[in-house]
Amino acid sequence: MTGMWGTAGTEPAIGTAAPPPSRHHWHRSVQVLSGPPTAGALRTGPVAVPGITVATPTGIRTVLVHAGQPPGPATRQALLGTDDHFAVDADTCAEESWLGCADVLVHSRPRQRRGAWRRLDRVLGHHVGCRLAAVPLLDGTCAVAYRDGAGGLRRLAVEGTGWAGPERWSQAASCLHGLLATGHTLDGLRAVSFLTGP
Repeated sequence: MTGMWGTAGTEPAIGTAAPPPSRHHWHRSVQVLSGPPTAGALRTGPVAVPGITVATPTGIRTVLVHAGQPPGPATRQALLGTDDHFAVDADTCAEESWLGCADVLVHSRPRQRRGAWRRLDRVLGHHVGCRLAAVPLLDGTCAVAYRDGAGGLRRLAVEGTGWAGPERWSQAASCLHGLLATGHTLDGLRAVSFLTGP
């Protein structure tokens, strides 16, 4: 779902650049770039851009996540694809309409590893339109479940290099969705390197 915004009681506007402010749901635009990050990739004007670097079976990828539409190219790295999606906090959002249209469901409350997979299975089973769900764990890692290209569910335990809290894992979940949406696989992925943070 790209470029459509609306609030309760209003008609959605096509092509609006920024969403209504929210603490529970976000429009995110993800850019997948070839290779490790360059200095230009991390800044668009005065604002640092959060993202991750990952090693995939096809090489190193820098993945940047923007709130709203990304600006023009800020780096010489090859742009391999973009992904626009909705991410929703499954712990704090009580609006079923937002939960039902989420591409990514994240959790803002870290949980113990025991029970995390059952939680993710329930979330993806209930919200069939969601492709990826993530739960940050108390040990600083993250449990991720996603739908693969064949319609099956896959599980992935991800470690972060650098400080990892719920906000960073929320952004990283969007980056992982961006990798999937641009044709990459998460097979073999075990660690993400955080670039910048809140």
